[in-house]
Amino acid sequence: MYDKQRMRHAAAMFFDHFCISPDGPDRDSLRMILFHFSHIPWENLTKFLNKAQLFPAENRLRLADTVISEHIEKGAGGTCFSLTEALGAILSFAGFQCHPVMADMKHGKNIHCALSVIAEDGIRFLADPGYLVPEPVLMEPGKTSQIETSLQTLVWEPSESADSFDLYSVNGDVRNWRYRIRMDPVSSTEFRSYWQRSFDATGMNSLHLNCRSEEGRLSAHNLNLRRVTSHGNTNEKLRDSYPGKVEEYFGLSREIAEAAYKEWERSCLDR
Repeated sequence: MYDKQRMRHAAAMFFDHFCISPDGPDRDSLRMILFHFSHIPWENLTKFLNKAQLFPAENRLRLADTVISEHIEKGAGGTCFSLTEALGAILSFAGFQCHPVMADMKHGKNIHCALSVIAEDGIRFLADPGYLVPEPVLMEPGKTSQIETSLQTLVWEPSESADSFDLYSVNGDVRNWRYRIRMDPVSSTEFRSYWQRSFDATGMNSLHLNCRSEEGRLSAHNLNLRRVTSHGNTNEKLRDSYPGKVEEYFGLSREIAEAAYKEWERSCLDR
């Protein structure tokens, strides 16, 4: 699935940037890689700009080496498709067997993706960089898995479909369904077709950012910033300082934030 030169370049940059050296395709190395990768933000500003610049379809996909180099140089990240492709290249270079898998969400089918990862002991895990999951999730057919984060419990329960799981986020007594993921791998061609289709998703009419922080999670939808921590939630308006605040809070360069903001304003006038 991955171009060997791009894969090697992306992995070398990632390992050097985060100062890590995996020992092999074992569970500890998988956990270490996913922990560091989860600090790369989920953002659609780079995707929004690629779409606006009317690149040919084959050129608007941000592949692994681009995702990692632009994170290092500009603090950029990507949406679930580009993050999944980049993580898959890094894990493949480290010796893991991994394949993209697709998930359905409230807004449609096959609009979220992640990775099925096989470690050297033959055990299968889910790696979900688009949901900023900081560790591998054990995925055994017919069995429930869960992880604890600083904010919530994430629970993957077997669904009614064969080898598929429903993700729920649990906060106290509140339990929300997030997606249904099918662990059957999809081909590179099928994955790319879903990726191309995602440029026309409703969410691409807005600017979105999400990242992990030491205290919880930051998210921004257009000009509205939300901080979610174990101590409570706060909101902030970004109307007068969007580029600067995006750079300060998410680490994404002011240049990208300003260009995306101007293009979003222009697109709003056209709608």
